[in-house]
Amino acid sequence: MTVDVGAERATTAQPAQPAQPLLSASSMSAGYGGVPVVRDMDLEVRAGEVVALLGANGAGKTTTLLALAGVLPISGGEVAWLGRTSRAPLHLRARAGLGFVPESRAVIPSLTTMENLRLGRGDPEAALELLPELKPLLKRRAGLLSGGEQQILTLARVLAAQPRLLLADEMSLGLAPMIVQRLLSAVRDAANSGIGVLIVEQQVRNVLAVADRAYVLRRGKIELEGKAAELAGRLEEIEATYLTGAAAIEEQADG
Repeated sequence: MTVDVGAERATTAQPAQPAQPLLSASSMSAGYGGVPVVRDMDLEVRAGEVVALLGANGAGKTTTLLALAGVLPISGGEVAWLGRTSRAPLHLRARAGLGFVPESRAVIPSLTTMENLRLGRGDPEAALELLPELKPLLKRRAGLLSGGEQQILTLARVLAAQPRLLLADEMSLGLAPMIVQRLLSAVRDAANSGIGVLIVEQQVRNVLAVADRAYVLRRGKIELEGKAAELAGRLEEIEATYLTGAAAIEEQADG
């Protein structure tokens, strides 16, 4: 009996190729006034995944987000959007599908919740599907919302634009645990819909519970990376070495 090798090869399933990263950094460096804060950084974010960026205060997390978003010019290496090197500023990257949630609550107090959601191009209904708790507040001025409600609105405004990639910086700062859980749950839901997410978050245990992967920064460099579930299993070690106590003091001294 003869075997048609060609036919066998034709019908053999080929392994799926990994999707191209939405955003990637290669040997990226960035800082302020000629002083580097982030050095030789390599990272990537793909569609449908939540990637956490962890580190002590002063480790370079926010600087990393600002450089990736185009707010802060990079001083070395490159940033690629959909495989193409980009040095475009934030407003041009936003048009191409980048959403950025800053640390401060980005709402206009004099406008209602719905008016805030309608700012710019986007679909408020898409955001309200992910964050339906805003529906009873649509006619209320944003300045009258609680801090947690304002942060939910900030996230909803970005999601209304239906971005391909979401960068989020310290959304949980100063918020009650219940609100933090709600924000992280919405981020996970957004990723499940196909959005790529890179999130800076101090609530390490909570963010690892919704993340797929994580990077841990120390002195502006990635010291550790891996699957979120695996890093969660080493949480005490990671917190002691990179996130709290002497590690945090060391980062602040360097800053």
